[in-house]
Amino acid sequence: MAKKKKEEVFEDDELTAEDLEQFKQRLLQERDAVRERLSRHLNEAMVDHDRPADELDQAGRISDQAYLMRLADKEQKLLKQIERALGKFDNGEYGLCEGTGEPISRKRLEVRPWTRYSIEHKEMLEREMGKSRRL
Repeated sequence: MAKKKKEEVFEDDELTAEDLEQFKQRLLQERDAVRERLSRHLNEAMVDHDRPADELDQAGRISDQAYLMRLADKEQKLLKQIERALGKFDNGEYGLCEGTGEPISRKRLEVRPWTRYSIEHKEMLEREMGKSRRL
């Protein structure tokens, strides 16, 4: 009986052509937004204002630049994940867990349309990572 329940969940999560198109459009919109934020962070970090009057102002500017560069790095990583997800549409692999090949739940895709793993596989990876850190 539990097996049938699991099969029903996968049937409910099966993505239609319309679903796939909606996810693709969301990813394209997110990619554009990330590119815009990335560009803004880099531009703000690179703008060289007049030399600050004192060391405290200089330190503050350096700190701000470092913060903006960290934000830009995170945006760059997210952009790579989005590009990877968009590439999966071409070969029909979008929505499938890279670890198991099983469908990723619709809810997970709605929250993170660029996700690579099902919740179950991601939890297993995190448990393994935790074990290896303890060794």
